Amino acid sequence: MTRKISRSRSRVRMLLSLCALGVLGAASAAAQTFTVLPTSIAYPAQTVGLQSNCQPVVVTNTGSTSLTIDSFTLTPFLIFQLQYGYAPRTLTPKQAQTYCIKFVPSAATAYSGQMSISIAGVSNPSIVTFTGTGVVTTAKATVTPNTLTFAPQALGTTTSQTVTVNNTGKASFHLTSVTDEPPFSYSGFTGSTVISPGKSFSFQVNFTPTQGVTYANSVYLAMDILPGLSISVSGSGTAPSALAITNFPTLPTVTQKASYLANLAAAGGNGTLTWSLASGSTLPSGLSLSSSGSITGTPASTVAVGTYTFTAQVTDQSTPPQTATALMTLPVAAYVTGAKCSNIQWDVAHTTDPLIALTDLGTGTYLGYEGGLYPNGQNTPPPSQLDAALAYAQNIASGPSPYVLMSVGVSITRTIWDEFGPMETADPAKNSNLVLVNAAIDGTNAPDWTSPSSGTWLTITNYYLPYQNVSADQVVAAWVMMPASNQSGTYPADMQNQENDLISILQDLHTYFPNLQLAYISSLHYGGYQPSDSYPEPYAYEFGLAVQNVIADQINGNPALNNNPANGPVMAPLLLWGPYTWSNGLYGREDGLVWDCQDVTSDGLHPSAIGRNKAAGLLTTFFKSDPTAAPWYLQP
Repeated sequence: MTRKISRSRSRVRMLLSLCALGVLGAASAAAQTFTVLPTSIAYPAQTVGLQSNCQPVVVTNTGSTSLTIDSFTLTPFLIFQLQYGYAPRTLTPKQAQTYCIKFVPSAATAYSGQMSISIAGVSNPSIVTFTGTGVVTTAKATVTPNTLTFAPQALGTTTSQTVTVNNTGKASFHLTSVTDEPPFSYSGFTGSTVISPGKSFSFQVNFTPTQGVTYANSVYLAMDILPGLSISVSGSGTAPSALAITNFPTLPTVTQKASYLANLAAAGGNGTLTWSLASGSTLPSGLSLSSSGSITGTPASTVAVGTYTFTAQVTDQSTPPQTATALMTLPVAAYVTGAKCSNIQWDVAHTTDPLIALTDLGTGTYLGYEGGLYPNGQNTPPPSQLDAALAYAQNIASGPSPYVLMSVGVSITRTIWDEFGPMETADPAKNSNLVLVNAAIDGTNAPDWTSPSSGTWLTITNYYLPYQNVSADQVVAAWVMMPASNQSGTYPADMQNQENDLISILQDLHTYFPNLQLAYISSLHYGGYQPSDSYPEPYAYEFGLAVQNVIADQINGNPALNNNPANGPVMAPLLLWGPYTWSNGLYGREDGLVWDCQDVTSDGLHPSAIGRNKAAGLLTTFFKSDPTAAPWYLQP
């Protein structure tokens, strides 16, 4: 079965026609040589209802001239699915395009299929064959309760609730992992656990608020032969009645051989606070606690990977003085080979002043440019933008269903959504009318998305949406994280191309998805651990300013981003910030968010499993809490 894009707009129709005729990127076959490898893939047996890890099919231009991949097809369409890759795409000599294909069986049977890849100027397509077998299990899992609401909790204290995973089926399964994000944690689960038929396993979910705010998130339970389950969690923090240490009990991870910084925090005290280690407590060798509450240093070479505990103590200037203590956990992990793990904070160029998160900078400035996410140093939209967004939110919630929230972006975007999507698809708090679609594509860069004729858009409409049995007309909201790599120069000139790319991409979104109403844009997380020039600091930080400027352009009436039909042709969806994930390494920001080196892979930029969970948690909290998203994201 081959899916084709709906050609509802004349501009798109014309460009797609050109692509079909080979006008765009066609090359002479005479000088073309290429490889398509492997020629076959045999997938391991896969449980129905789950999907395999994707396997790469790589097209490499081994010739001396450019080569264009015109198109590809996958059959059976819903069984062997595209995880990432796109066409048409032109490859320069020695360049490669990877298509990652996963096996998603729908029945307990043997499957065979293929991928057919058409190269411009080559008469016969290249064929890669697939085989795989679907299997079924009689195991069945439930979790009770699947919603936990914690009563208001004083900062510096912890409360717990018990959850139970039940096997109501006829075969055993393993509970393989539990994923959470602060201020929620778990205890009583230490590793993969077998749950036999008719048996159950219980553990505790804990809540330790660090700020006087309301929290909403999910705890995800992964199993080996069953789809995961989610527990919806919420709670709020309240001011302590006396001096209390308010850090989350597990501090950011120490990386061997790398600099370290953790700032301890307290509330409920008076005057200057003085910090120390409680009698008998020690820190790993090489680290020390200052009287101002900062743990700094580099772990000694003798400090092994493991978990260390100590008791922190703080005293205020009350009469008599108040003293509080807290048992803290300090994980130590191995050095991330390739990353620059000692770059634990980034300073403004030619100063010793650390970069300040836009959400904390407010009306302060960076190189003369104001902070905040929105104009005038604010972190909330101005009334006109907010009112329009709230109206859209109600329209979505009361409109046709099902409706789609999709991601759009690059490999970083996709890997974050790979954590977010399964967790939130299983979340009992998510609106049952909402379909989540991961439409981000590995191996792309913001410029790859700027043209409406780009194969990136065809991949979404031809594959990602049909896989979920939805169409382009059902897309009502998008999360956009779309960096352009290899930046250079100084702000603001260095971000001009990034801003232009974002504007073009937002216009393309409106063209392809005519009912898209809300676009939530995020910038990158901390980039200081990178060893390369892909998106290092301060460019990761300045990407936030580029997003700020693009949203401000719409608010200030830029016709290229107009969303109000009363002001002329609608060119883009309504623009809002998504979660702002940047924080200055271990220096952090006011809400306590930090990025340590264990949050990234060896390239210092792509998030590790820990970092992906952190970003997915921020995304979950945002959609559950933001007033423009919650009406349509959550169950009514």
